[in-house]
Amino acid sequence: MGVAGKGSTMVGSARFALLGLAAACAYVLGACAGGDVDPVPYASTPAAAPSSTASGPATSPPPTTSMQPIGCPYDHGGTCLFELEPGTYTTTTFEPSITYTVPEGWVNAEDLPGNFLLHLDADDQLGGAGGSYLGIYRNAHAAAISCVEDAQEGVGTSSRELAEWFTSLEMIEVSEPQLVSVGGLDGLQVDISQVPGAEPCTFGGGVSTPLIIGDGKVSDLHHVVSAEIDVRLVILDHEDGNVTLEITNVLEQHPTQEYRAIVQPIVDSLAFGV
Repeated sequence: MGVAGKGSTMVGSARFALLGLAAACAYVLGACAGGDVDPVPYASTPAAAPSSTASGPATSPPPTTSMQPIGCPYDHGGTCLFELEPGTYTTTTFEPSITYTVPEGWVNAEDLPGNFLLHLDADDQLGGAGGSYLGIYRNAHAAAISCVEDAQEGVGTSSRELAEWFTSLEMIEVSEPQLVSVGGLDGLQVDISQVPGAEPCTFGGGVSTPLIIGDGKVSDLHHVVSAEIDVRLVILDHEDGNVTLEITNVLEQHPTQEYRAIVQPIVDSLAFGV
């Protein structure tokens, strides 16, 4: 569940409530980021396709990226690239840097110091449960189970500590943690869904279970799981904290395994600048 800044939790996966293009922060997971990061007018894009000129036959440009003027249309999207052509890209703000490859149809809606977001252009982000997405967050903490928008006291930020916390909660179903290695970082992966009939917290009129919250320094988010969505968390240990991947699927948009299969090639392509 995304928040538009750290002060409120809203309905939907709502990453776009404060993002500037008529967006919405609804209840359940999202990736709206707070902070005052202004868009940067230049970002790295794939090299142009081969072209022909009057002076000779078609030629291919060198295999490097070129700097093109690009403006992120979201007020709180940082240096996001917005609509992506198929290709490989590298973040310009998120730390550690993320290099990733996408096929056709993806949108980059956030590139901030601790928040990064990708979603399919075809997936409506403004529905009652928000939209499906892949988010990457720096130093995610366990969100307080008391329903206040704060970190859970006594829970560390390592993959082991977070996985143990999630598996201890009775209102969510959590898969057996799996050892994973992604982009040069190691950690644990868990799949999470809300137990039918559970009513732990109410945010924005929707019933949900708090999962993760930003550290308030580099990452800004407050995300939950509900009956309308399921979540895969890939918690990677990094320095004294973590880099956490969140694959959130709105069940009205995709069957669970179908969406995870769509996202997995992007996950497999990730390389962190560590």
